[in-house]
Amino acid sequence: MAQIWKITGYDGDRLLYEQKIPLGTMSEPKMTTLLQRLAARHLDFDEVIDSSLRKSAEGRPNHFEVREISGRKRGLETLGTGHHYTATIEEDEDT
Repeated sequence: MAQIWKITGYDGDRLLYEQKIPLGTMSEPKMTTLLQRLAARHLDFDEVIDSSLRKSAEGRPNHFEVREISGRKRGLETLGTGHHYTATIEEDEDT
């Protein structure tokens, strides 16, 4: 079986979106950027700007923070509240 990035989007715990892409088509840094772009879709102008400030800026929200997922599945996830996205590395069950 081939490995894939499985990208999922949630509103709370409700699944909104899912897509699979081959693992070799996107690096981890590029996947981080993609997750940040997806998260930005749910923000207003001020939230995008405030989230783009330096980490040390007072009151900066964490809408664009991405952390590694550890445990059974390896991958990345956005932080913040409400809408969030994950990208996990998995075996493609369709191949």
